[in-house]
Amino acid sequence: MSVSFSRTRNQLATLVLKKLGVLAAGATADTSAASADADAVYEALDLRLKEMHRLGIFWRKVTSVPVTFSLTSSIVSASAGAGDILFPIKMTFTDGTDDLPVDIIGMREYAAIEDKTTSGTPTKTLWKGGTEFVFYPVPSANGTAKLLYEKIADDTSASAAVDVDVSMLRSLRDMICYDLGDHFAKPDQTMLRFAKEAEMAERHIRYLSAERVDYSAVKVDDNYGRTETRETDYGW
Repeated sequence: MSVSFSRTRNQLATLVLKKLGVLAAGATADTSAASADADAVYEALDLRLKEMHRLGIFWRKVTSVPVTFSLTSSIVSASAGAGDILFPIKMTFTDGTDDLPVDIIGMREYAAIEDKTTSGTPTKTLWKGGTEFVFYPVPSANGTAKLLYEKIADDTSASAAVDVDVSMLRSLRDMICYDLGDHFAKPDQTMLRFAKEAEMAERHIRYLSAERVDYSAVKVDDNYGRTETRETDYGW
């Protein structure tokens, strides 16, 4: 039995254009006649991927190996170098032997620090967006930071799989059809249907990206002094 399955962005574009009524039966998005329409699909697809991932709808794209970058003595900020940071998750500072935890704080917390020129071993960092991190205290010696972060969804590319789980592709097709409905001058009644389908598709993707965990044994008290152990996946 085979469980391997994938679809390229070209194949997804064909599905979108067929639902929009742009392609005839048997035609594909790869044909020269459909190239302009396919380009519209690819742009809408990339825009939707970035927006949805930023909203936290997609699965966590976190590598198990942190990215490392250097901190220089007396320099308050440093660049992580990685250009695909969606948001930081965990950071540590290595003083040569130990990995010391560094709290990732927000702008208000950083603004509340009275003397931002204090030097020492960094215990807090402010992510300024992009690749820049500001540290407090200011490093008193050279060191190395290790950052674990969630990645931005990859751009689509020709003949390559779209950066979503395969189970989400049908829902993604419905969302792209809604995004392109006006572009292809679909009537209002059709747009209403597309809007409902896109809303349901987003819900499906949220469900599909929910964390799955093993069943765990929990204690259940019946309020009469008896306690039993049950298997549940709800945690209560």
